[in-house]
Amino acid sequence: MLKKIPRFFVSIIILGYVFAFFSLFNPSQSGKIIGVVCFLVAVVLHFLLITSQEYKASRHLSKASKFIEKGNAEAAYGEILESAKLYQNEDTLYQLFQNKAKYKKTVGEVAGLISKNIKDHDTPYFRLIGGMMFYIAGNLNRSLDLLLKIKEDDLTIKMVRLIGSVFYDMKDYDSALEYLSIYDPPYMPMNEDEMAVVYGMGLCYLAKGIKDKAIEYLERVEVRNGKFGNVSKILASIEEAENSEESEEEK
Repeated sequence: MLKKIPRFFVSIIILGYVFAFFSLFNPSQSGKIIGVVCFLVAVVLHFLLITSQEYKASRHLSKASKFIEKGNAEAAYGEILESAKLYQNEDTLYQLFQNKAKYKKTVGEVAGLISKNIKDHDTPYFRLIGGMMFYIAGNLNRSLDLLLKIKEDDLTIKMVRLIGSVFYDMKDYDSALEYLSIYDPPYMPMNEDEMAVVYGMGLCYLAKGIKDKAIEYLERVEVRNGKFGNVSKILASIEEAENSEESEEEK
């Protein structure tokens, strides 16, 4: 069983089915043969996709998400555990659970089950899930209890994002910066995770009153996406505040 299917395989599968469909309307024999080949290739890749550990893990996480919405913490925990055993699917984890704030009670119960059983399934990924659940439930201290026991060498960018967010919400900006800086890219941020790290560092410097550093980091995000976290509006408000201060000094 394959663990992960490369993303471009999905595009090949879709194109294979599309070419196969249009080959039905191709009167030439060679066109029909190409269509059959495309169809067979698509079927094989599709089979590899749905039997991969990544896909199965995603299915378990999807079921867990639905159980949370139904208020069934035990069932959600079971699906999360099965998913974690198969594949560390951080992208799907964020997509499915980061907007579950309105189910805080159930999310908190799932986090409690993860924390209770952490000794039996102690991996950085399982701690990430538990930390995320506690964070969503609003229990920042318990979130840190799980996350800060992850060794630095095992920290992924998504783990660092979460730890930074927890410390930021606790107004511990120095600790947030310490962790976010682990994945501070030496270039312009290229993807959502890197933008989130650079954006978080900018907000921390802004909260500390270090405006020049805040502007430096926030402008790096704006170059990539001015709408990310309303970064353009934040920079505009900083500039407006600075102009207002200068006007007051001139008076």
